[in-house]
Amino acid sequence: MINLKTAPCRFSANRNVGLHKTTLALPLLVVAVLAAANTPQAGAAERRSQAAAQFPHITMDGFKLQRKDFRFDGFSAWLKRGGDWHIEGTVRHFGLFCGDYEVGMRFGIGKPDCTDVQWVSHVSFVTSQTQCNEAEMPHAGNDIDNTLTDQFDAITCAERVIRCTGNCK
Repeated sequence: MINLKTAPCRFSANRNVGLHKTTLALPLLVVAVLAAANTPQAGAAERRSQAAAQFPHITMDGFKLQRKDFRFDGFSAWLKRGGDWHIEGTVRHFGLFCGDYEVGMRFGIGKPDCTDVQWVSHVSFVTSQTQCNEAEMPHAGNDIDNTLTDQFDAITCAERVIRCTGNCK
């Protein structure tokens, strides 16, 4: 049996205080690392993709084209003569922590391969969804831009923009 009065002390008073500080610092460090991992990244990330208009290049007397279609990676979209437009497709989130995703489009006039494009509209975002845990979710939205009505015949290109805020990879 150990006699507490005569047992040798393994720690001096100074060492015991240092050990106590180290013992408290380790859990605080773990909490700080976990909080940083949960904190969304500042700013926004964007992925852009351009597509040329797809429509019949046949002209017929008295016929006016009413719709132009656009195909992006995993997305399809259209623009109607009256300025109505629609976009739909799936967005994949990478990582466990969440990001807020928006999908939008803009239209422009350029060469058939969408080079030297003069953008005639601003990006208009029409979807907004929070995605987490490697999720892939459908996005679909519509808008009307009456300023495109007068430029419909000249529009040759569209650009799809996927914007993410939060934990974006």
